[in-house]
Amino acid sequence: MNSTQNRTTPAADELACQAAAVFVAKAAYTTALETDEPAGTLDNIADALPEVMPKVLDIVHTSPELADTLQTSIADQLWAYSAIEHARVEAGDGYGYVFDLLADDLKAGRDPHLARKTALDVPGRLRALAEAARG
Repeated sequence: MNSTQNRTTPAADELACQAAAVFVAKAAYTTALETDEPAGTLDNIADALPEVMPKVLDIVHTSPELADTLQTSIADQLWAYSAIEHARVEAGDGYGYVFDLLADDLKAGRDPHLARKTALDVPGRLRALAEAARG
């Protein structure tokens, strides 16, 4: 195998970073769900990400050149999971399935920005529907 066969393209590197971000954020989310306050735990993890990034790089074996891309991708995922859990609390009992679906989408690698926006919109939409039902 020659040296050109070992090289990846920027698009492949980006895709690898996104896949690694999904894996790392999903592991953090699973761990956060085992705590008394998942949303706060996810906030703390996302806030600490710049400090723990060197250890994350050791785990996922990525190059330092891709560190910024990876850190941004992980942060996007973590903030989306955090928004889901904050919105779950705000929406109250009986609507957990909506947030489970959004979390499942993130675990499948879907757009974290859309998941975050959607999650944060859900409690307001529920309130609006409840008010409309009252007449």
